[in-house]
Amino acid sequence: MKLLVAILCVIIFSCSARKLYYCKEPFVPPANETCDKKSKVFTYDWRIEAEDKCKEVECCACTGTYNIWPDSKVCNELCIS
Repeated sequence: MKLLVAILCVIIFSCSARKLYYCKEPFVPPANETCDKKSKVFTYDWRIEAEDKCKEVECCACTGTYNIWPDSKVCNELCIS
């Protein structure tokens, strides 16, 4: 019985923890960025009136910044507004 309760708790918590990040403001790269090759990433924008609320942005130094994702699918799965 304890094993059944433990399995049920794991299932409930994994389903409820699907969206983990509160992505309030979309990432906007600095206007004066210059580099040879910009990286394409996605940022969540709650103001978009569509099911896919992630838009593509390009930036030089994208690592370590808030609300950037490698692809649109991950962005939509992990962000809430």
